[in-house]
Amino acid sequence: MHPVLFELGGLEIHTYGALGALAFVVGCALVLWRSHRLGLDFNQVADVIFWMAVSGLIGARLIFVLQQPSSIDRLGDLFDLRRGGLVFYGSFVVGIPAGFLLMWRSKLPIFAMWDIFGTAWPLSHAISRVGCFAAGCCWGLPSAGALATTFPEDSPLAPGGVPLHPVQLYEAAALLGIAGITNLFYRHRRFDGQVCLLYLLLYAVVRSITEEFRGDLSRGYFLPELLGRSLSYSQGMSLVLAVVALAVFLVGARRASEPTQ
Repeated sequence: MHPVLFELGGLEIHTYGALGALAFVVGCALVLWRSHRLGLDFNQVADVIFWMAVSGLIGARLIFVLQQPSSIDRLGDLFDLRRGGLVFYGSFVVGIPAGFLLMWRSKLPIFAMWDIFGTAWPLSHAISRVGCFAAGCCWGLPSAGALATTFPEDSPLAPGGVPLHPVQLYEAAALLGIAGITNLFYRHRRFDGQVCLLYLLLYAVVRSITEEFRGDLSRGYFLPELLGRSLSYSQGMSLVLAVVALAVFLVGARRASEPTQ
């Protein structure tokens, strides 16, 4: 755990925020590079990236606050992201519709753009998950395994002095794998949108698994009678996302393989 990266003139630079900024820069660079290769307008793509990032951040924070209202003691806490407090799927709920609207207004090829984002999102997300580990948020359940990590006794977020699953690093590693797969698959895509669908499908599976090792706060649960157990909110969203992404992926692949008339 290393919540503060360094101090600059008495100002603490938090690792979570620094890695979040790095994730944004890396993702932007990849999206701009791929869009340039498609001959798309730099300024239009940059505008889409910026406003999708803003809307996604708002959505991620909003869903966290709705799930964890006790985390907000005063109005200023709504904007304090130094120690985490974002829900990834919240960024999708707000960011994806915003992205569709922005791309449509800019007359950009919407599904080709989603493929580009499908190569960048997992890489950016992996970097952000390392930031979660450094901040001590999104921690795992107690573990006696060899990979267990013990946070300091004075840890402000994760339980201190208890060996825990480093679930943030599990997910970061899986996301790096997904980034490798989507970037390799990009050149072999059969239809626009296929790469993004592959990313969504793979991440939904990964998130469903990593949720089993999460131990932070309330995960939010529903469908308590399903298979005799409950699913967390994120697992429920992952289930829906996986089914939809797989169905559209298969239909698109079948149509792409049909001979043209």
